[in-house]
Amino acid sequence: MIRGRVGLALLAVPAGLAAIVLRPAPARADPDDLRALLREEQSVLAALDRHVFEARRADAAVKASESARAAAEARATAAREVLAAAKRDEAAARALLLDSLRLAAAAAPYGTAATLLLGPEGEEVSRRRALVDRLAARQAREMESLGRASDLAAAAEFRAGIERANAYAIAAAEREARDRLATETTARQALLAALEKDRALAQRHATEIGAVERALVAEIERRLSSRPSAVPFESLRGRLRNPMAESRVELPFGDRVHPTFKTVTPHPGLTLRFDGAVRNVRAVAFGRAVHVGAVRGLGTTVVLDHASGWYTVYAGLTGTGIAEGAIVREGDLVGQVERAPGDEAARLYFELRRGSEAIDPAPFMARRREAR
Repeated sequence: MIRGRVGLALLAVPAGLAAIVLRPAPARADPDDLRALLREEQSVLAALDRHVFEARRADAAVKASESARAAAEARATAAREVLAAAKRDEAAARALLLDSLRLAAAAAPYGTAATLLLGPEGEEVSRRRALVDRLAARQAREMESLGRASDLAAAAEFRAGIERANAYAIAAAEREARDRLATETTARQALLAALEKDRALAQRHATEIGAVERALVAEIERRLSSRPSAVPFESLRGRLRNPMAESRVELPFGDRVHPTFKTVTPHPGLTLRFDGAVRNVRAVAFGRAVHVGAVRGLGTTVVLDHASGWYTVYAGLTGTGIAEGAIVREGDLVGQVERAPGDEAARLYFELRRGSEAIDPAPFMARRREAR
């Protein structure tokens, strides 16, 4: 069972430490709105995180509303069918009662129809009385049946009205969630566009990412064990499994330099791309989870200690399947990544480190493609 908070991820994932520099710019961005937002947020990464978080929440609300609306419409249809059946039963009960009333009228004393029904005049009085008694009993039953049918019809009509109202309210909530999703997605794309066009924002963003990276490394180093590894990590060169099967490297290892502003954004890992909505992320080697939690600008992040100073970082997760302190083996589920609303792919940011030194993971990864 995957658990975890909705990822507060940069580009849904941390495509991490620099993917936004290379993304094509959306068509429009309002500089005044962006400056006001950033004054309020005091952080480019916080603004991006918030937009992704709100967009994911709105997207979840849209999906929940779609499901609830379908269920409400099904209940409304069933309620209409029950109402139609109740109305038919009520009409049938009313028709039976009217037939009984007509027979009672025909059996009244001295009626021509009564003479025909009751036979010879010598037995007329007793037969008439018996018929009237039977008709009275029948009318009582039919009155009771009509009452029940009318009550059921009224209840069915009330239920149908409630289900119509429910379906309308859910449809309104769905429209609101869709509007909110569009707003957050547009705002995020506008900020990403501004990061490519505004020198000050690009420098601010690069500085923030550098600070996040340094803080993460310091925290991880504090938690690393000094015990020797059972399997020397260096021997795994060329053998590590892709942590996100069937993904490809979208951004290779190495700092990213803005083509115009020449700002340097740290990217001490790989940004992996999977062209789908959701993908599992798995441990590349035996280790212990020393950090599981959200990191600003990176989303939910898991760090595995592989001993002898080696560790791996899996960032941009939208859910995790492990807790801090958990022991994992190669191929165990670490978490999942999902594409952010408005994105075309799911992304994972993956680091390999030996102490404070970032190591290019590419030479360590096996060339074959492995299904998960």
